[in-house]
Order: sequence, then C-alpha cells, then structure tokens
Amino acid sequence: MAGEQYKWLERDLASVDRLITPWLIATWHPPWYSSYEVHYKEAECMRVEMENLLYSYGVDIVFNGHVHAYERSNRVYNYSLDPCGPVHIAVGDGGNREKMATKFADEPGHCPDPLSTPDHFMGGFCATNFTFDQESEFCWDHQPDYSAFRETSFGYGILEVQLLSYLTPSMVVKNETWALWSWYRNQDSYKEVGDQIYIVRQPDICDRFYCFDLRGTRSSFGVIDEYVTAEY
Repeated sequence: MAGEQYKWLERDLASVDRLITPWLIATWHPPWYSSYEVHYKEAECMRVEMENLLYSYGVDIVFNGHVHAYERSNRVYNYSLDPCGPVHIAVGDGGNREKMATKFADEPGHCPDPLSTPDHFMGGFCATNFTFDQESEFCWDHQPDYSAFRETSFGYGILEVQLLSYLTPSMVVKNETWALWSWYRNQDSYKEVGDQIYIVRQPDICDRFYCFDLRGTRSSFGVIDEYVTAEY
C-alpha cells in the first residue's frame, strides 16, 4: 500500500522516540477485532493493508468505537494470539440513541454473509480475505480466541500509566512495562469494575520494544537505569 494516509502513518510511527514515549497507542473508529454480529469485519480491508505496519512498530493498544458494546482482545496479530501484538479495545458503549449490539457472530444463525460487510472507505468486500485457522470458515463457532472479554452494556474505560519516578519537571520516568486498564458499566459508576487488566509490555520477548539507556546499554527499562529514582 502506498497511499498518502499510509505514508503519513509510517512517518508518524517512525518519529516516536520510545525512550520518551514508551507506550504507543492508536485509535480509529471501526474495530478490526470485534466478534459482534453488527459491523462484523467491516474494516477488514483496512486491517489487511495496515495491520503489519502497526505491528512492526510495536503499537501496544488500539482503541475503537463503532460497535455499540464493549470488547477487549488478547494481544493479537492476524487473528492469532501474539505476545507482541496490540490489545484491541472497542469502547463504542458510551451511550447513544441507537440500539446496542447484542448478538455475536459466533452464535448460531448470526454469522453475516461476507458480501454484506463492504468496506466503503477502502473500496471492496475485503471481509472475504479472512485468514485464520478456522478451516476457511468466515465466523467462529465459539467466542474467538482473540476475544478476551465482551459485554453488552453501556460503559466507559480508564487507562492509567503511572510514573515510576519524578526527578524534575523535564525528567519524568514513565512505567515502560505495564499499564492498568479498567472498564466500568454506566449503572455501576465507580462502585464495581466490569473489566480490569494490567496490560504488560515484554521487551525481553519483542525485540523491537527494546530501549537503550543513556550509557548505550540495552535495557528493558530505558533511562531508568541511569538514575536513582525517588518516589512520586
């Protein structure tokens, strides 16, 4: 793919200094990984063209909307579980005047026809280009392996990346390896967490995530090795 949008994204990803910005998060509207019947694989053309680019630059988390429900994936790449792939989180459940998504594509009688899911923006029926180990079936016959948690409820989420230390206003050491994601149902407010997980990055497994500290030494914690940190 050589479109202007693709080139812009590649330049933008390449410009990120992971010593300064260890977490790389992408967001757009329609999800690539959603197991709900509505909008199922509508953005498959986009995934086919752009997933490898995000994977090669080590994107950690992807946020989407579009589907009016909640779903969080395991780390995934090309429909296979992958410790270096992003976690995809669809939070299209903030509230709307339309109905919520309630049916899953893996439920009997709810698998859409591939030709009913055109990608209008990418120009085609790329849902027919599916590639996963389900013996060429368009829909799974159970909750997909990539789908870690899904629920039809209105809600909202909070992503927390805590500081490991605060040295000066211009020298803040961020937590490079884990972040806390929490999802709450609207009706519960903060009283009860609906879904919660520590999202963990693994520099020792995913080589492209490695950083170098100020001494030039390969390190999974970047510049933190160079300083005696203080509690924040």
